Amino acid sequence: MRIGELRERVTIRRESKTRDAIGGNAVTEATVMTAWAKVEVPKSTDGVLAMSDTEVRTHEVTLRYSDVPQLGDIVVWRGWRLRVKNVRPELPRWCVLECVSDGRS
Repeated sequence: MRIGELRERVTIRRESKTRDAIGGNAVTEATVMTAWAKVEVPKSTDGVLAMSDTEVRTHEVTLRYSDVPQLGDIVVWRGWRLRVKNVRPELPRWCVLECVSDGRS
């Protein structure tokens, strides 16, 4: 892959939970990173494998290597919210985030 293929601007957000006044949890999001990325939609869907539900990625986001993205982070791309399910480093240059769609923001 070449650096020129990173044509999409993405924002990586992280949720944090804090206690509210009545003892419940309040969820807030903060931007942890903004980067150029290559976003692909692989030809795979949710399905059943060995009689158990499987969660199959709906989007694959490739960006320059960084240790910032974590499982559960949210990638915002073109108004879509993509939840990170797997972080796959392809050292020394790339980081691939396997995501599932959370819908539009």
